[in-house]
Amino acid sequence: MDVHQYCQDRAAASGSSFYYSFVFLPQDTRRAITAFYALCRELDDVVDECHDRQIAEAKLDWWREEIARFATSAPEHPATRALLDTPQGRNAPPALLLEIIDGMAMDLDDLRYPDFKSLNLYCYRVAGVVGEVAAAIFGGARNEDDRAIRRYAHELGLAFSSPTSFAM
Repeated sequence: MDVHQYCQDRAAASGSSFYYSFVFLPQDTRRAITAFYALCRELDDVVDECHDRQIAEAKLDWWREEIARFATSAPEHPATRALLDTPQGRNAPPALLLEIIDGMAMDLDDLRYPDFKSLNLYCYRVAGVVGEVAAAIFGGARNEDDRAIRRYAHELGLAFSSPTSFAM
């Protein structure tokens, strides 16, 4: 299996306009961001398509193990293999990928959040972190000290998150 073709097919099947914006990027960057997008789709589908909580939790646990394998350069899934296969994809911090999984796990429990602090954590994990990883792939956040870019990604994630998640 060609892991990059898998990711391209996965991203194209989503019907998102994000996929089409990737077409104009340089090949290695396009492959890395497409692999990351495919990974996010895989994680999101665990929660959206799995209606048995125990199975969803088991799948998310598998993905946590997969991110550990990614961190040691031995991933198994086509999306993480494709991410590792590009120089830009190797910039994706495993700790942030785990935050995304933790955000997906929050979807198993809460559909609405009782206060802004809880909502902010959710938005950070499912949207802000996505921006931070994308910034790392695009080369704008090469190290953990680049706080301005990470803060901007967090703020964008908060802005793009659904206001229906917050319960007054």
